[in-house]
Amino acid sequence: MSAQTVSPSLFIKHAADVASFYGFRPMHEVERGIPALQRTRGVHSFGTAANTCNLIIAQNPTDPVLTFYATPTPSHIPAQFSPKDTGEFGLHVAGSPESLGEVVLLKTLFAILTEWGVPVARVRVNALGDRDSKARFERELLSYLRRHSGDLDPACQDTLTTNPLAPYTCQSEACRQVLADGPRAVNFLSEKSRSHFREVLEHVERLGLPYELDDLLVGDDREPRIVFAVDLAEEHPTVLGGTGGRFDEYVRRLTNKKDGAAVSASIFFRKKGTTRSCFSAHTPLRSPKIYFVQLGLRAKLQGLAVVDMLRQAQVPVSQSFDAKSLAPQLASARTLGVSHLLIMGQREALDGTVIVRSATNSSQTIIPLTTLPRFLKNLR
Repeated sequence: MSAQTVSPSLFIKHAADVASFYGFRPMHEVERGIPALQRTRGVHSFGTAANTCNLIIAQNPTDPVLTFYATPTPSHIPAQFSPKDTGEFGLHVAGSPESLGEVVLLKTLFAILTEWGVPVARVRVNALGDRDSKARFERELLSYLRRHSGDLDPACQDTLTTNPLAPYTCQSEACRQVLADGPRAVNFLSEKSRSHFREVLEHVERLGLPYELDDLLVGDDREPRIVFAVDLAEEHPTVLGGTGGRFDEYVRRLTNKKDGAAVSASIFFRKKGTTRSCFSAHTPLRSPKIYFVQLGLRAKLQGLAVVDMLRQAQVPVSQSFDAKSLAPQLASARTLGVSHLLIMGQREALDGTVIVRSATNSSQTIIPLTTLPRFLKNLR
C-alpha cells in the first residue's frame, strides 16, 4: 500500500482534481457569484451547498450548478462511522430535475474512488419517490409494523408511531428480519417517480456501474426521492464508503422555495493526520486548450465515456455537463480562450465520432473516438 493511498490530504486533492475534470467547481469559486455577506464562513456542508446553489440558480435559472466541498465535520454521517474520526468530500448538483443529475454525480463518484484504488463492490440503490409516493408507502408500512410490533427491537417499538422509519436505521437483526418481509417503497411510486427511477437505472447500466436494488435502504432524515450507498469490497486505509441521493423536497424546505432540485453524494474518509487547511478544496491548476460541447442527452451520456478516455490519456479538457443549450457552452469556451472545440450531438454519439473545430478559423474535421486522444495530443 503506497503512502499516497493512505493520505487523506492527498485524497482530497485527488477528489478535487477528478471532480473538476467532470465539470464540478469548488464551493468558494461558486460563491463568487453571490454577495459577500451571503457567503459561508468556515467549512461547507450539504446545507451550505444547497443554500449557495439556490442563490446562484435564482440569478440564472436556466442552467444547473455542479460544485464540491470538503469538510472535517460532516453534517449527515452514517451511523457506522465515527464523527470524531471522519471527514467528507461532497459533490452537489443543483437545479437538475432530470436523471442526468444522478448519472453525472455517480459517474464522478466512481471515477474518484476507482482511480484512488478503492475496491468498490457495488452501489445499492432504492427509490422512495415524491411526497405522495412516500405518504402511501409510510401508511402501508405503519400498518404492517403495528401488526408485527412484538417482533421489533424494544427501542423501535417505543418510537413506532412518531417515526415508522426508525427500524430501517436500527442495527438489530430482529428489525431487519421484520422489514425484509414488509412493503417495498418502489411498489408505491407514482408514475412520474417510477419513470425517473427507471431512467436512472438504465443510464447506470449503460455506463457499466455495478449496482443492485436494496429495499432496506431507507431512513435518511433528508427524505430523499432516490437514495444510494457505496459498498467497498474490502476495508480501505483511507476511504470508508459513500452515500447520496436526490433531495428535492429537503432542499425546498431548507431554502424555503417552492421549486428546487438537488442531487448530492458524500465520500467519507478517515481524517486522521489532516489539518483544517487540507479541507480548503480547490480546482487544480490546469490550462486546457480544448472545450467539449455536448448537445442532447445521448451526447451527454456518451460524453462521460469520452471524458474518461481523455482523462486516462492525460489530455486536459473543459466541459459543462450541466449546460442545457449550446450558447452557454460556447460562452464558457470563449471565456477560457481555448484553441479547439470538441462537438458531439446525437449523430456523433450514434456514430462514435466527434467534431474537432478550430476556435480561430472554424475549420473542422470529424474524428473517430478510438483515435481522438492521439489526434488531440498532436494538435498545435
